[in-house]
Amino acid sequence: MNSNWPADLVRPGDLVVVAQGVGEPTPLLDQLLAACPPEVEIFVGLSHSDALKGSAPQRPLVSFGAMGPLGKLAATGHAEVIPCNFDDLPRLLPLRARSNLVLLMQVSPADSQGCHGLGMAMDYTYELISQARTVVAEVNAAMPTTSAPTLPASTFAAVIHTSRPLPIVPTPAVDEDHHGIARHILPLIPDGGTIQLGIGAVPSAIGKALTVRRGLRVRSTLAGDWLLDLHRAGSLCEEPGSVIISEAAGSEELYEHIATSTTWVRPVAEVIGPAAAASIPRLFAVNSALQVDLTGQVNAEEIDSRYLGATGGQAEFLRAAQRSPGGASIVALAATAHSGRTSRIVRQLQPPTVTTPRTSIDFVATEFGVVDLRGRTLRERADAMIAIAAPQHRSSLHEQNGHQR
Repeated sequence: MNSNWPADLVRPGDLVVVAQGVGEPTPLLDQLLAACPPEVEIFVGLSHSDALKGSAPQRPLVSFGAMGPLGKLAATGHAEVIPCNFDDLPRLLPLRARSNLVLLMQVSPADSQGCHGLGMAMDYTYELISQARTVVAEVNAAMPTTSAPTLPASTFAAVIHTSRPLPIVPTPAVDEDHHGIARHILPLIPDGGTIQLGIGAVPSAIGKALTVRRGLRVRSTLAGDWLLDLHRAGSLCEEPGSVIISEAAGSEELYEHIATSTTWVRPVAEVIGPAAAASIPRLFAVNSALQVDLTGQVNAEEIDSRYLGATGGQAEFLRAAQRSPGGASIVALAATAHSGRTSRIVRQLQPPTVTTPRTSIDFVATEFGVVDLRGRTLRERADAMIAIAAPQHRSSLHEQNGHQR
């Protein structure tokens, strides 16, 4: 593939969909941003690279959220957000494409049959292959071969060959508040349970707390170094198929573990699609939030009219956990922001963005406790939520809710 590949392979009116996370084909994205033809739209996802941290792109990017470097681009009008569930992207993106879909992917070197593996990241691009006019791949010699599906070389209209390490995604600093949240969640998850976490400080703290459990299974679209912590502690069931993920983001050791263990790397539809979700017993889905109101509604997307998060897979996982025999849906968040000045337990969501409805929430945990909202009336929910708010904000929440102290 020559240096003029965007003009050769991307046409005006195309929607170019770029693989995300560890699977982001960063050299291809860099080339595209530098020489994108006119009237081409670019869809990007969660990024761990520096490709989106430089100068603003010539035209707005499109994404399903505004996490990481996309937060700044969204705030300045250089990225626009499609509010949607993560597993719905394979249906929605072809509807948005004005002309044709072009996919940019990253794969491992060819095996003895001439097929390339998807390595550490199975995202929306894999499920869009059959609908794409053109698929372009970065063949990264450093991408490990995993249990992920493979693609024949004929899938790709063009390739570039690289050898670059996968991005290291450090675990954010975990403080005592995060450990407090984890301590409250620990009693909810038994030995032999199936867990879903994401990446970040709270999932990391929960993973550390769960090292006292045994026989845990994992069903998570995204896994961080907490998976490695659980493995090292002997907390995981080691049977093939007991740990199923779509993507990983963390240390070199995590990537090596996924490549050499019984971990399955599978498409999102196989991890949390309707058929898959129905077969998961004792699923405990733990998701984060920016705000939770007194009835249990969750906002994981916007604060002060600034888009910071994403709908992601939260709604699907929380509802699947509720339907799972013996399972439960859990929302975990710090009780305050801005050094304690702002309560994240609120009377009403501001802005009124509901990522997950209150009907899909079983438990809410902060560093001040955990509440069980199952079967509770709206009044009972409000009293319970105020009890796990930061003490300095409880009086105000009572007053806002019209309750007597």
